[in-house]
Amino acid sequence: MPELPEVETIRKDLEKLIVGHKVLGIETNSPKQVQPSLEVVKKAIVGAKINKVQRRAKILQLHFSNGAIVIIHLKLTGRLLVRKKGEKPDDWQHITVSLSGGKELRFADARKFGWFRLLKDEKELEKILSEFGPEPLADLDFSDFFKILSSSSQPVKLILMDQKKIAGVGNIYANEALFLAGLSPFRPANKINSAKAKKLYQSLEKVLKLGLKYRGASDQYYLDAQ
Repeated sequence: MPELPEVETIRKDLEKLIVGHKVLGIETNSPKQVQPSLEVVKKAIVGAKINKVQRRAKILQLHFSNGAIVIIHLKLTGRLLVRKKGEKPDDWQHITVSLSGGKELRFADARKFGWFRLLKDEKELEKILSEFGPEPLADLDFSDFFKILSSSSQPVKLILMDQKKIAGVGNIYANEALFLAGLSPFRPANKINSAKAKKLYQSLEKVLKLGLKYRGASDQYYLDAQ
């Protein structure tokens, strides 16, 4: 599954490639992935320009000139790809957004778990994002990190991957950080002392920064926007 570095890499790519472009159309061969429905999404975004692309945790947000907001979750195998109109179809391409300038934003997804969802308004977006914990590299300081670990007897790997506690970390970066810190993934989180917790906190930041530097570590399905 794409994690914080992969999704942030895609966000940066999309920011450069599609911001300012107008939506000319949207089509799909997998209606369940376009929510609440293709017709509703089409009515909301066709004719509007993409103003900005944002990310929180593993969720991408497309903000449009008319106030519409679409959030996208890639789940296990999703890809967001920017192509020229007329290029050969991508493997598992299920949603195609036609853009001005002869571009297409394609959502390809082998397992069809991902989704492209229109929100009602900013309040709905705030409610969804409020369910996530703080993010490493953003608003998670060591004091809060240690409190999160100390408050649970669950295996530390599960704590790192719990999106309500810490946002954006999944299997890959949890494993890498624990290995770098010399900690077993099965160790109860509240049995980790302050010194070891500090090492884990620093290791998590290090592997996430390396993931961003090298534009992602997932390699089975993950592709950046190009």
